[in-house]
Amino acid sequence: MPFIEVTDHGPSEQIREVASRDMTDGLCQAFDIKPEIVTVYYNSVGHYSYAHAGKYGENAQTLRIFIKIHAFPRDGAAKAAAARSITDAVCSAYGSTPKDVIVYFFDTLPSDAFHAGQAAG
Repeated sequence: MPFIEVTDHGPSEQIREVASRDMTDGLCQAFDIKPEIVTVYYNSVGHYSYAHAGKYGENAQTLRIFIKIHAFPRDGAAKAAAARSITDAVCSAYGSTPKDVIVYFFDTLPSDAFHAGQAAG
């Protein structure tokens, strides 16, 4: 814990490699954690699996990249710093604009996280 879940549109492995490294670095700095505990998962959606503003598929003008951070609770300042770093990392790796990168935080209590069948807290 924590892990980063990325929903993107199937970029190259090189883009994901750079994004993974830079998102992990940004999250670690913002949350004061070590990279050994951070995992990144990717989910790709094609035009056939996406709609925005009521426009489906290739008619959708905006193809956003959604980032979900699943982690133990942090204060607003740490989350803001993490969101800025992750947005910058994704924009740099993918060539996106900041308005097309959406970051959500999902706080998980240590008592709600289990590793190897044991509660983390």
